[in-house]
Order: sequence, then C-alpha cells, then structure tokens
Amino acid sequence: MGSTVRVTGVNGALRYGYHSAGVLRNWIVERADDRWTLKATVVSVDTFKVSQRPLTFVAAVKHGSWRWPITELQIEGASLDAALGPKERST
Repeated sequence: MGSTVRVTGVNGALRYGYHSAGVLRNWIVERADDRWTLKATVVSVDTFKVSQRPLTFVAAVKHGSWRWPITELQIEGASLDAALGPKERST
C-alpha cells in the first residue's frame, strides 16, 4: 500500500491553452498510489471550453502556481471531480 498526499487550496482555474474554462474554489488534490485526483467547488464554467482538450487544472499558490493535466472530468452542479495526470513543473 502506498502513501497518500493531500494538498488543499482556495483559488484554482480550469484552462484550455491560454483560455479560461472555469473558476474553482476550495479545491483538494490527492495523490494515492501514483494516481492524482481533484475535487473542487465550481464558481463558473465555460461549457464549450471545458469540453476541449488539453485541459489543465491550475492551482494558485503563494509563490506562483501548480499545474496538472486533466485526464477525466465530471461536473455535477457546483461539484467537480477529476482525474489528473502527473503534476507539471511549477511556475
């Protein structure tokens, strides 16, 4: 059994290239057994852009941002669940 890592934050975004596809709040990213997942509250979403690929989750952090590619996405009402690829290099 592997270890679990959990990171939480307040502000996040869904990006399609340089375009905003959505605004997120109160996000939780977990890594368990080399699998990354995201849960968040949806503030706003552009239905067309969020359906495009590649889609990226961008987490605002104190000294920049963290980014993960989204491999699977489900939005129901104001709840978002996603499977993420490996974390990209921090900016």
